[in-house]
Amino acid sequence: MEGKGLIITEKPSVARDIVAALGGFKPAKGGAYWESDLYLCTFAVGHLFSLLEPDEIDPTFKRWSLSTLPIIPSVFRLKPVPEHKQRIEIIRSLITRSDVRFLINACDAAREGELIFREITKYTDAKQWVKRLWLQSMTPDAIRKGFDTMRDGTDLDGLGASAECRAQSDWLIGMNATRVFSLRLRGQNDAAPWSVGRVQTPTLAILVDRELEILGHRSQPYYRVKANFDAGSHKYEGTWFDPKFKADALKTELRDDRIADKAVATSICEAIDGAPAVATETREESKRFAPFLFNLTGLQKYMASRYKWTSKRTLEAAQRCYESHKVITYPRTSASCLPNDYRGEVNRLLDGYASDSDYGPFVASLKKTGLQNQKRNFNDAGVSDHFAIIPTGLVRSLSGDDERLYDAVVRRFFASFMPPAIFDKVKRLTIAASQHFRTGPVETMMEPGWMQVYRRQDLSEREESEEKLPPLSDKPGEKAVKYVSSKIEDKMTLPPPRISEAGLLSLMERAGKHLEDEELATAMMSAEGLGTAATRADIIQNLKLKKYVDDTLRPTFKGIHLIETLKKIKAERLTSPALTGRLELKLAEVEKQASRASEYMREISDYVRDVVHIAKSFSVNDLGERPEPVGTCSECKDGSIYESFETYECQKKGEKFLTKGCGFKVYKNLHGRYLDRSTMAALLKTRQLKDVEGFLGKGGKPVVAELFLEQGRIRLASPVAIVDVTAAEQGSKKTYGSDNSGEAPEVIGQCPMHKPGPCQILGLRNSFMCEERLKQLKDKKTEITGFWLARTICGKEIGSEIVKQLLDSGKSQVIKGFVSKAGNKFNASLELLPSGSVSFVFEKTERSGGASSDQKAGSSANKFGSKKKVWASRSKSKRPAPEREF
Repeated sequence: MEGKGLIITEKPSVARDIVAALGGFKPAKGGAYWESDLYLCTFAVGHLFSLLEPDEIDPTFKRWSLSTLPIIPSVFRLKPVPEHKQRIEIIRSLITRSDVRFLINACDAAREGELIFREITKYTDAKQWVKRLWLQSMTPDAIRKGFDTMRDGTDLDGLGASAECRAQSDWLIGMNATRVFSLRLRGQNDAAPWSVGRVQTPTLAILVDRELEILGHRSQPYYRVKANFDAGSHKYEGTWFDPKFKADALKTELRDDRIADKAVATSICEAIDGAPAVATETREESKRFAPFLFNLTGLQKYMASRYKWTSKRTLEAAQRCYESHKVITYPRTSASCLPNDYRGEVNRLLDGYASDSDYGPFVASLKKTGLQNQKRNFNDAGVSDHFAIIPTGLVRSLSGDDERLYDAVVRRFFASFMPPAIFDKVKRLTIAASQHFRTGPVETMMEPGWMQVYRRQDLSEREESEEKLPPLSDKPGEKAVKYVSSKIEDKMTLPPPRISEAGLLSLMERAGKHLEDEELATAMMSAEGLGTAATRADIIQNLKLKKYVDDTLRPTFKGIHLIETLKKIKAERLTSPALTGRLELKLAEVEKQASRASEYMREISDYVRDVVHIAKSFSVNDLGERPEPVGTCSECKDGSIYESFETYECQKKGEKFLTKGCGFKVYKNLHGRYLDRSTMAALLKTRQLKDVEGFLGKGGKPVVAELFLEQGRIRLASPVAIVDVTAAEQGSKKTYGSDNSGEAPEVIGQCPMHKPGPCQILGLRNSFMCEERLKQLKDKKTEITGFWLARTICGKEIGSEIVKQLLDSGKSQVIKGFVSKAGNKFNASLELLPSGSVSFVFEKTERSGGASSDQKAGSSANKFGSKKKVWASRSKSKRPAPEREF
């Protein structure tokens, strides 16, 4: 064939791997592309294009108005992503070369990869014939084999059409739902849009549903009986339980070891006092199998559990380790296994770590036992466009976040090929006076297996020091034991815990897999749940930026109000993973060409019209069918309190309609807390509630308060601030997750406000803070001084390398991706001022020397973060304002 083929990859690293595998290429134009006798090879950097915004389609859409909705373009047009314009022009120049006869789509082997390539050919109006390179492994042999077995590009037309439909449907749903609900829900002083999306909104609903459980929880007393017994060789404790207990789905606070009546608990203690007792036990071997190799979501869950990192922080550290340091493989992957042809690569990696003092012992262990779990870890069927995250080799030049993330990837790599950890698991049952007491299960480690990989100082010594449960006797069966003593513990039921970032990632990953509709559940499994491994961090970050949740993922009033409203106006499909499942079913039909893309888009357009109609037409005074009254009016005693859109109001029941009552009205937004029905009902009944949490005090800090209902008003009394300083910020050695290494916070450098002196800046969970300031916080000083900088500023995670630049030169590099309150992105440097505070320095245009568009966007960000341009501690300040997280 005359002429050359142009290879277009999704990312630069893949282009480099292909060039190396095929050979004969020479770099051209500073590495913008490579050329050989047969091929040209260049790369995209992910998505180079986005769909036009409504006001770019028609200027009349610039003003948000109900009359212009729904917005359903007849044609979806693309625009270049501004920072990628140069790359687009390089690709266009290669496509239009006279010697380029055909194109090779070497983008990732999945829906998004197909879309990225087709957007390029569509925008550049490419006419050449297309071949499809479908790679699931990046070894040289796999690449060369892939080029020998390329498919005609038209074979993937169905996949390309489904990818385009997915992008356009997300645009239609998100754009229209956001505009219509913003116009209907936001208040006079609320300038921010009420963002609604196919993935974002169901994710928020997960958090809101749990928050409403917590807010509606009313602690109830219960009692637990514990007894001590003497087995001769040792003493042990048992907890009473009811062997006939049956769980009640409506009374989840009930457990088999909880006693509601203290008199019953007392009678149990009296019955067993001095009574003969017998015990039996079972001992069995318990195995904990090695964890899977990391995919991105697994890595984010691990770092969130162990270090309390946000998903965004993990992703940014992983990207640096991949792009800048080149010490791990591509991180944005959903696969947790490797292709079969990577066995040789794994052996090469093990040899590279063999002589290392830290990792070498694990290699020796693997050489001794052989690689375990190979069928699970090497699985072509489990690899889609990318394989699991593994290290690329030994490195010792990292520090801070990058070092911790790299170490986590290396240790998981070793652990995944190791045998299971084996425990001796003991359960003991003691019966005295027909009362049952259980002890355990107690597990004692017999063989550490994969757990040896995780630093616990000396694992064997730690396990030896733990309390164990010696055998009852040398012979199996019952053994008489002696009653020693008993006690009654007074307890209170607790609400379910709030969802952590690691927990939310798991719930997103599994979302919809338990839907009653089996077909929808299967579709959700193929869709990887809510979002993808590559997008979940941005989804969670966006919920924070939109003020739907706070930095701890606690839903705000705005977030709860949105989800509650969507459910009440019968738009609950927007809050359910089922919408994603239904879309996936339809997209699968488009991909198989069993359905046309035009039919799919027609259905989506009809759905969007329905959503807009519902949102336009609902009445704030009557959100669907009115529920039962919350309770009797505390003021007039004649009316009942009914829930409305934003309030609880007194109304009277007439023959056909509710009529206005005595005027009693309280708003659901009560000092930043959503006033849920159960709390309102309890307050109407008792007029007073103690220890009610969820309110916001000064500086946005969470507080617990006592509520009083007096003369038709709710009064908060004695609010108590919840101290929310992490274990790291308290200087504690506490760690999280299975890897209890007890590492101290990272030391960044000398504090600029305490020179000369030993005061160091520490990298903590939510901030960078000097030791002197940390000490002042622990001592509860009223005046706080010293260096402090939030880890998140205007939606951007600040890493330790930025702080080091500030300390070394007084100014950081230009940081891209800050987001203002209005949602505008801007770029800026951070500058360390003589006072120790930190301010923005905005970019300037080279030609005019004036403010760039980024600077203008950043100006609004000043209002977002502070009325001033400073985002760190002043030289002197009062508690608790300096500790506000941005």
